[in-house]
Amino acid sequence: MNGATVTRFHVPTKVVRGIGAVDEIGKEAKALGAKRSLVVTGRNIAKSGLVEKVAEPLKAEGIEVDVFDEVMPDPTVKLVGEGTNIVRNGNYDVIVGLGGGSNIDAAKAMSVMANNPGTICDYEGSVEFETPPMPIIAVPTTAGTGSEVTYSSVMTDTDRDYKFVVWSSMITAKVAILDPQMPATCPTIARIAAGMDALTHAVESYLSKTNNPYSESLALSSIKLISENLRIAVADPSNAEAMANMQLAANMAGMAFTNTRLGIVHAIALPPSALFHVPHGIANAILLPYGMEFNLIGNPKKFVDIAYAMGENVDGFTLMEAASFAVDAVRDLAVDIGAPQTLGGVGATEDAIPKMAEDGMKSGHLAVNPRQVTIEDVTRIFEAAL
Repeated sequence: MNGATVTRFHVPTKVVRGIGAVDEIGKEAKALGAKRSLVVTGRNIAKSGLVEKVAEPLKAEGIEVDVFDEVMPDPTVKLVGEGTNIVRNGNYDVIVGLGGGSNIDAAKAMSVMANNPGTICDYEGSVEFETPPMPIIAVPTTAGTGSEVTYSSVMTDTDRDYKFVVWSSMITAKVAILDPQMPATCPTIARIAAGMDALTHAVESYLSKTNNPYSESLALSSIKLISENLRIAVADPSNAEAMANMQLAANMAGMAFTNTRLGIVHAIALPPSALFHVPHGIANAILLPYGMEFNLIGNPKKFVDIAYAMGENVDGFTLMEAASFAVDAVRDLAVDIGAPQTLGGVGATEDAIPKMAEDGMKSGHLAVNPRQVTIEDVTRIFEAAL
């Protein structure tokens, strides 16, 4: 227990899971007292027909439905401000976040600002709000971020070319609807990014210095499920079992890291997204093997556990040899599914490394990383990954 005498584990979100689970959203919204709802999503999802899958059961329960479909990847402070004006003027009592992590994070931020003053920038970091945010129901259409159960909302401040996190138990969704038919509709690159994001969550939570028996069990189970199902889910999204397992894995990883935070990979994945619009999951996919190599000496026994969970044969090898198989397994998985392998390949440039390193060092995730991190360490990882 890392010297701790007390363990705390908290998952405040109700999870409704299974094929057809989205049909339950009207009943869940009604149980929250909803009469008027705003679906927060992006234009591609609005064009896909998924909004109707959410709206119909809401309307069947007598709940009015409006749609805000302006969310883009890496939602900005400006976007949240625009959405907040709509929420405040619309007399809504529940927000439905429909989509990937960006859409759900935008819904969370709008729910905060619906009831609190200032801008979302005022709530960077770990905060409690003077007034509770508006209730949220999250309906993920990717299997990766776990945003439907996490305490975090990631925002982009374009004035500073900087991504920051609002972190609070008060912004978690009241209900998460996990229907494997929803992620089956997302593009291949989105499935790749989401799957590697979920794997990064699980690995970093398992290695976190603040882990506990509950988070460890969830994280290791998530790693195993991802290793067994991500290749299939990328190759064949119509495979309902693989999609359901990926959705479950992402959800469990979200529960785990919400209670432990993450580590060096998530700390340094944010700057490439802010500066070069690299999708968050792709930045994680590229940086995860490098971050794991760096952390290897911090807790090699746990790396052996990860290798075993990913199907590697660790018998008959030294501790460090067996531990290194975890890094190999992650690299092999990323290659097999077609994830980009370098930051340069997705637009990052060498001249930006100093700023990326400086911004990465601001992350609170570094405090729980299994190995102490310096700006020189981060710089070397960026150089190697470029």
